[in-house]
Amino acid sequence: MAALEFMADKDVRTPFDPALKIGAQVSAAALQRGVIARAMPHGDILGFALPLVMTSAEADEIVAIVKDVVNEVAERNLSAVV
Repeated sequence: MAALEFMADKDVRTPFDPALKIGAQVSAAALQRGVIARAMPHGDILGFALPLVMTSAEADEIVAIVKDVVNEVAERNLSAVV
């Protein structure tokens, strides 16, 4: 298992407005690119259940895709940061 938690301000751990559903936005964008990740119900957390037989190249591809979609969602919601 692996997970990412999204914060509007990571230094002081300020969460995003729950109405934005950042985790769900990232999950949906990742799915459109072939990466299945679950938006967790308690906050903006994105969970992964990665296969045990994954290669390094596949791990790199997943990380690159998730990084791209996180950046896209962040840019769309930047004005909504508390």
